[in-house]
Amino acid sequence: MRNLGRGLLTKRDGVVIIAVLWICALIMWFALRTSSETRLRGEEEAHILRKSQAFHLAVGGCYEGLGRMGLPPATGLHESVEENWQPDGRPHVVEYRTGRAFVTIEREDRKVNVNKAGLPQLKAVLEKAGMEEGAAESLSGLIVDFVSKGDTSSRFHGMKKDPYKEAGLHYGPFNGPLIRLDQLLLIPGVTQQLFYGYLRNREDAETGETGMLLPSKDSLFQMLTVYGSNITLPENSEQQAPQMNTWGEGGVFRILSVGQTNSGPPPVTIWLTVRFAPETPEGYQTLYRKIL
Repeated sequence: MRNLGRGLLTKRDGVVIIAVLWICALIMWFALRTSSETRLRGEEEAHILRKSQAFHLAVGGCYEGLGRMGLPPATGLHESVEENWQPDGRPHVVEYRTGRAFVTIEREDRKVNVNKAGLPQLKAVLEKAGMEEGAAESLSGLIVDFVSKGDTSSRFHGMKKDPYKEAGLHYGPFNGPLIRLDQLLLIPGVTQQLFYGYLRNREDAETGETGMLLPSKDSLFQMLTVYGSNITLPENSEQQAPQMNTWGEGGVFRILSVGQTNSGPPPVTIWLTVRFAPETPEGYQTLYRKIL
């Protein structure tokens, strides 16, 4: 009887030990899970905070650019290029206490108006963006068909209403001019990479900044516009006459401002298109704005 009692007691102790171990394991699992969720929640909140700060830095960069609209070119005697900004695409870095804004300003009418350009001009733009000749010719036809009037395709590779439905899209071509440049993304074949050509996580040779989110110079975003009457790419934009990149009353200008905090990514990019209107109280008219 004593031996039997000892055996039962030993088995009972073993069950208790196993139960205690399971409880400890569950407590540890809950503790680790809670710790992991708390850490992830903290990282998410920090990410949101940095993004909010970057956004306000980018807004500050936009206002820096707007505040310098209409200034004459620097003479080099009493003021520097950094004081008298011109719409020449030159990068400007504005330092703030919590970070910086990276700002560029360009004349919109130096870009190719996608609503007015023909097949040869659009094909040249697409080839400069990196497309092969055949693909560029095909996509230029789609773009022309998208913005042209009428329902009959102007080229055999153009797409109109029926082909759009066959592609699984719930819309057809506009048959009219684009209102915003990023409406090009509605056209089959115009991808985000082709349109923006983002330069991610690489050091910019001019600014030395890393982590910036900027459209490539050879992207559709940088080469095309929906304003002005120009239909051809400048032969050499880097050797333009100085007067070609100055402020003009009634002119349309594109401001890109990237905000980046001292604490790290993510950066925030603001795309702002304005008309220079010194006769108004603000001095400008906002045509389009978007957070990229």
